[in-house]
Amino acid sequence: MNKLNTILLVAVFLTGMAVVTIQDKSRQHFIALDKAQKQQIKLEQDYARLKLEQARLANHKLIKVAAEKQNLQPPASGNTVMVERRER
Repeated sequence: MNKLNTILLVAVFLTGMAVVTIQDKSRQHFIALDKAQKQQIKLEQDYARLKLEQARLANHKLIKVAAEKQNLQPPASGNTVMVERRER
């Protein structure tokens, strides 16, 4: 009987340690998941901001105004050079 009690005590102790270890790992994984979700939200916000800025900068009127402000003219056909790629 004494041997059985010792075996059961060791089994209960090992089971308790396993439960504590699994709960700790679960908590660490939940914290990592929460951080990843917050990073995902931040990246999505940055992406939306960059897309909006890209759309604003690609506005034809804005480009035309900037070109006029800097006295830029479209290139003439004499100023255009064709560059061909050589194959190796």
